Parts: sequence; C-alpha cells; structure tokens
Amino acid sequence: MTYCTTTDLINVTGSAHSSTILQGIIDEADRQINLYLKSNGVTGVVGDDLKSISLTLSKAGLLEYGLQVGDLQASNGDFSSSVDVTGAVKALRDTAYKALDQYITANTVSDKSKIRCSHIRSRCC
Repeated sequence: MTYCTTTDLINVTGSAHSSTILQGIIDEADRQINLYLKSNGVTGVVGDDLKSISLTLSKAGLLEYGLQVGDLQASNGDFSSSVDVTGAVKALRDTAYKALDQYITANTVSDKSKIRCSHIRSRCC
C-alpha cells in the first residue's frame, strides 16, 4: 500500500533524483509504517495522516540515500558541517513514529469501549 507518491515527495523536497530511486525510498518508508502498524494490531488506511508520516519517513530515507551515495556527509568529530544530516534523519524518524503512535491511539478501540458497546447492544436487543 502506497501512502504517498513520487510527485508528493518531489513537491515537498524539490528532489531531482529519478522516480525509480524516489519510489524505492517511499516503498521502504511504507513498509516501515505497515510493519509498525501491524505490530500494534492496526491496519493502515490511505489518508492524510499516513501520507504525512510516509513523506516524513521518505525525507529521512532521502537524506540517508544522500549519505550512501556521497551527496551528503555525516557530521562527526573530524568534520564540521552546517547541517547535521544524521541528526536530521533521527529527528524526522522520531517525528514520524510519534505521529504513528498517535495514529494507533486514535484507531485502536480500548477494552473498556468494547465492553461498553457490548453492554449497550445487549440492552437494545
């Protein structure tokens, strides 16, 4: 299930990478979303919430790709850069997973709600 498109990612980042590379990054972001949702017993539904999360994880993936191909350099003790790429990746991932936790909370029915609904149904029947 794809939550965002290469066009969405290009519009947000201005990336000039090929659509093949961008789609691979998006696919990995969506796999991470699906795995996280599945491990929490929730199924994702295409919509703005998951689209935003997918774009955030894809931006992190795009930065990681830049590190892998040498377009960007990670900051370390011997190198000083005005942009902390690894820090930016971590911040993007943290933001995405916080949003995923909120999505899960909003889309999970608590046990109390299940009990309450069953009591209401039994009174109506």
